[in-house]
Amino acid sequence: MPPLRRRRRSVAGIDQDELLDPEALADPDSSFYEINGVRLHHKVCGHEDEDSPSDQSSDATVSAPGQSRISLPILLLHGFGASVFSWSRVMRPLARIAGAKVLAFDRPAFGLTSRASWSGDDTKPLNPYSMAFSVMATLAFIDYLGAEKAVLVGY
Repeated sequence: MPPLRRRRRSVAGIDQDELLDPEALADPDSSFYEINGVRLHHKVCGHEDEDSPSDQSSDATVSAPGQSRISLPILLLHGFGASVFSWSRVMRPLARIAGAKVLAFDRPAFGLTSRASWSGDDTKPLNPYSMAFSVMATLAFIDYLGAEKAVLVGY
């Protein structure tokens, strides 16, 4: 009797056993954050990350009555077919000019964020590819930055 062949798992014609771990493909400044079982790839740039000190004015600040100026973080949201890497040339300069933290994350099915399998059953009540999940992830990253508000930039 011939030896049993191990059945290979293929999705859209791609052998899933041959895929690399997203962390192996990530840049040194990349991070991962889990939300509802989905590992989201993201990057954060702070204005203090810049090698040279900046004397630019901080345009992304607001003054609340009785408080000092508060810097608002900027959250960059990519469009269909894009990823965090779409923002790679603007994140650091934007953080420096705005004097604020700038964060971008890969939405599920894009970039290095994990591909979630969703069966539509009640065991996973929130479809990771839905608009509701995108909103929840955006709010989670605003919390992650320690902010109550943020400036959203998208395309």
